Amino acid sequence: MYQIHLSVKDLDKIHDAARIITDRIEHHYTIPELAELVDIPEKKLKAGFKYLFHTGAFRFRYGLLWNKVKGLLMEDKPLKTIAQETGFKDKSALIKSFKNEFGLTPLQWRRDQPSNVVGVINQ
Repeated sequence: MYQIHLSVKDLDKIHDAARIITDRIEHHYTIPELAELVDIPEKKLKAGFKYLFHTGAFRFRYGLLWNKVKGLLMEDKPLKTIAQETGFKDKSALIKSFKNEFGLTPLQWRRDQPSNVVGVINQ
């Protein structure tokens, strides 16, 4: 197995790719698309994500995606809206994918979260 050399310019391009994923989380880029967008070979893109983020580009995206979904759930947004804003085909696809990832439906997950309401203590 050989090592891939990553220059500072390559690492900048990997950061650019991460920004593209972050800014357009609803779009599912393929590795070839992403590599072309930032003008870097696919192998360097993959190696760069592992080096900088300790994960591949797909897991990087899914981590961001699930954080966004959870944030929108906590804002009490409808599942249909969350699905649209995060690139799922529809509400059913979101529910199925969420359940596969976390073992709960989105609404079960939201119900199980601690309330953000601060209680009043009478003294």
